[in-house]
Amino acid sequence: MKKLPVGISDFKRIIEEYYYYADKSLFIKDVIEIGSTTMLVPRPRRFGKTLSIMMLKYFFEKTDNDYSYLFKDLAIWKEEQKYRDMQGKYPVIFLTFKDVKSSNWERCYSHLKRLIANEYKRHDYLIKSELLKQQDKNIFEKVINLDAEQVDYESALLNLSKYLTEYHGKKVIVLIDEYDTPIQEGYLQDYYKQIVEFMKNMLGAVLKDNVFLEKAVLTGILRVAKESIFTGLNNFKVYSILKEKFSTYFGLTENEVFDIVKYYGIEHEMEEIKSWYNGYVFGSTVIYNPW
Repeated sequence: MKKLPVGISDFKRIIEEYYYYADKSLFIKDVIEIGSTTMLVPRPRRFGKTLSIMMLKYFFEKTDNDYSYLFKDLAIWKEEQKYRDMQGKYPVIFLTFKDVKSSNWERCYSHLKRLIANEYKRHDYLIKSELLKQQDKNIFEKVINLDAEQVDYESALLNLSKYLTEYHGKKVIVLIDEYDTPIQEGYLQDYYKQIVEFMKNMLGAVLKDNVFLEKAVLTGILRVAKESIFTGLNNFKVYSILKEKFSTYFGLTENEVFDIVKYYGIEHEMEEIKSWYNGYVFGSTVIYNPW
């Protein structure tokens, strides 16, 4: 019997350690085929946003390790060859803001700097590349050492996308999980203006008219529209719970719940499960709360 992945959002661990996984891998196909370059997918808490973003990372990212084995029993691998050919072929920028919950702006900014620095460390092989000019290398090292200027951190993802594209010869895929968590904390802790300005500058730089961007997928709880964080972004689309697109990829569909209870031999519990956890409709799809 497969174990239940309670509280586990690492896609690789779920597949490798034989946890039960409701196959959401066709999300990859839709991300590839969709016309939008930048996608925001707001969903409630505990509906698998981080798991889905991690799945995208393991699928697209070019690394020294071959992660194709993670997908060979999933629906995406049964699709056309062109999708399999895209596995492990792109440089990826990945950030998750789910733990950026600080009591003041200074602590929040420090946390943001460390997140960006850690992503730069993942790609520190770029420092040795002859593609980077000495000035770029100096800023790269300052970002890692946490002593760059704020403007350098605001443009850090744009610069990293440029370096990665030039090094790998492929445009980057940007994956950002829970982008709105620090914004919510800023609202609650009275540093809303500072965090909105920072996120607007950082996200605007990497997402707006970026010639080095292949695709970007952002998740969050809500869309921060009033402050116009995403103003002026070309080819930007919000896929909320009211949209049909992506409606089956977050939370569990009724058929997936039927499959789960059948697998564990508890079909007799289905009506009680339905009474407790049914109640969502994304697009026109009935969704169960997975948590």
